[in-house]
Amino acid sequence: MMEKLTGLADYFRKVPAAFLVAIVTVLGLILFLPENYAKVVAVDGFRNEYRVYLGPAFLLTLSFCVARVFIFVMHGQALRKALKKKQQSLHKLTPEEKGYLIPFIQGQQNSVYVGMEDGVMSGLRAKGITYLAANMGDMLRGFAFNLQPWAREYLESNPHLLDGYSGQPMTPQQKLHARL
Repeated sequence: MMEKLTGLADYFRKVPAAFLVAIVTVLGLILFLPENYAKVVAVDGFRNEYRVYLGPAFLLTLSFCVARVFIFVMHGQALRKALKKKQQSLHKLTPEEKGYLIPFIQGQQNSVYVGMEDGVMSGLRAKGITYLAANMGDMLRGFAFNLQPWAREYLESNPHLLDGYSGQPMTPQQKLHARL
C-alpha cells in the first residue's frame, strides 16, 4: 500500500503545476456547483454517480497544489536569505578587495585580467563575488574575471562600500614591469 502511495506522490510531483491547478478547478466546480448550474453544464449526473471518488481526488490534488505553493514560497525565502548574506559580505571587504572591484564599478569594465595565482582575485572568487569568465588565458595577459550580476547591482547602488580602497588588479605582465 505504501509503495502505491509513494508512486502516486512521485507521479503528482512530475505533473506541471498549471495542470494541477486545472484539475483542482474542474473538480471543485463539479463538486461545488449549485444544482441548477450543474444541470446546465450537464455534470449533475456525473457528480452524483462518482461523488465518492471526486471528493478524495479533489482533496488529494488540492493538497499537492498547496504543497507546491509552500515549497515555492520556502525556496523564494531561502534565495532571498542567501542573497542578503552575499550582500552582507560586500560590507566586509578588505581595502585590496575593494581596489579590485573599483574597475568594475567606476570603470564600467566587464572583465578584469589577472593571473590565476592572484590571491586577492582568488579570495573574491571564493566568496562568490567574481567568477572566471573563460578557461582561456595566457601567462602575460592573465585570465578574465567578471563580477557576479548580483554584486554589480548591489555595488552600483551602494558605491560607498568601495570607499577606502587600495591597490588595483594587475595582469602578470604589469606585475613583471612593476618589479623591474
